[in-house]
Amino acid sequence: MGRAVFGREGGVDRLLRRAVGTLAVLLAAVAGCSADGAGRGGASPTPGGATATAEATEHAADEPAVTLREAARELETLLAADDVARASGEVRLALELARDGQHAITPAIYRSAGLTPPRYVWGRPRLLVPRLSDYPHWFAALVERREADNPRARPRTAVLVLMRDAEHAPWRLAFSALLDEDREPPSVALDDEGYATALATRDESIKISPHLIGAVHATIAEEGTVAFAKGLFAPGPYTTGYYTEITESRRLAKERDCMNYDSIFAATTYPVYALRREDGGALVFYSLNRTTTWHPVLKCGEGRRLEIPEGARWLLSDPSIVAQRQIVETQHYVSVVPPKNAAAPAEVIAYDGMITKASAR
Repeated sequence: MGRAVFGREGGVDRLLRRAVGTLAVLLAAVAGCSADGAGRGGASPTPGGATATAEATEHAADEPAVTLREAARELETLLAADDVARASGEVRLALELARDGQHAITPAIYRSAGLTPPRYVWGRPRLLVPRLSDYPHWFAALVERREADNPRARPRTAVLVLMRDAEHAPWRLAFSALLDEDREPPSVALDDEGYATALATRDESIKISPHLIGAVHATIAEEGTVAFAKGLFAPGPYTTGYYTEITESRRLAKERDCMNYDSIFAATTYPVYALRREDGGALVFYSLNRTTTWHPVLKCGEGRRLEIPEGARWLLSDPSIVAQRQIVETQHYVSVVPPKNAAAPAEVIAYDGMITKASAR
C-alpha cells in the first residue's frame, strides 16, 4: 500500500504521530458526547437543518474566528489522521473524522472496498476561509489528490469542507467532492488579508438562494427541461442528464425486465455552505439524496431476477432481486451560482457520491 504524503515539503512521520494522537482525542470526545449525537453523523444541530451559513455575515470581523494558519493546521492534521484510518482499514476510526453527509458516505468507502480503501497523496491546499463569528465554524479547501498506489493515474482536485459546531468540538470532514476534470479551480472573492466572505443561507443576491439550491437541482434532475426551474441550471450530466438517464432506464426496465423503475432526488438536511465569488455570484456546497426503486410488473415480472448494482453489493447478501429493491445514494455537489440578475444559469462544477443504503426482497 502506498504511503500518503501531505503537502510538498514532507514531514509525514511527524504528521502521522500527530494523527494518532488526534484520533485518540476524537474518540475520547465522542465518548463524552450527549446521547443525541450532536457533532457526529446526520444533520447538524441547527434549526431548520441546512443552516450552516444562516448566521454568516458579509461584514468582516476584526478577528477571524478561524485563521488561515489554524485552517491549514487542522486540514493537514485531518488528512494525516484519515490516512491512518485508511491504512488500518478501521471504519470506526474513519467515522470519528467525519460528520453530516461525509459520515453517511464513509462506511461505503471502506466496506465497498473490502476494508482496504484507497490512500492518497495530497498537494498543497488552496484554503477558502470565511470570516465568521458565531458557530458553526467552517472552511473549504481545494487540494490536488493523487492515488498513492497508482502514480500514473491522473490527479484530481478535491473540494473539502471542514466544520466544528462548538468551541471544544473537533474539526471534522463534512463534505468532499471532486472538481470536474479539465475544469479550472473556481475563483472566490478574498479580502486584503486573504479571507473569503460567507453568504447567509437565505441570501437573495444570487440566482438561486443557498437554501433552495438542493430543491431546484432535484427538480431539474427529475423533470429535465420541462421543470418549472428550467434555465436556472445549465444542462449537463448532473442536471438534465439525470432526467435523460431516468427516462431511458424506465423504458428499458419495463420492456426488457418487466420491472417498474423510479428514481427521485431530494434535498437533504445537511448543511449548505456558500462563499461570495468575485463577480458577485457564489460558490455553493450542498448535498442531495437519490432514491431508486425497482419492483416487478404484475404477472409479467413475477419470478424475475435482476443483479444488484455493484456499488450496493456490500450492503446486501443476495446479489440479485426477486421482488423489489431500493437503493439510496448520498451525493455531494459544488455549483457556481451567478448574481441574481445575470443571464447565465448556475452550473455544477464538482460531484462525488456513493450508495449508502440498499434494501431488497
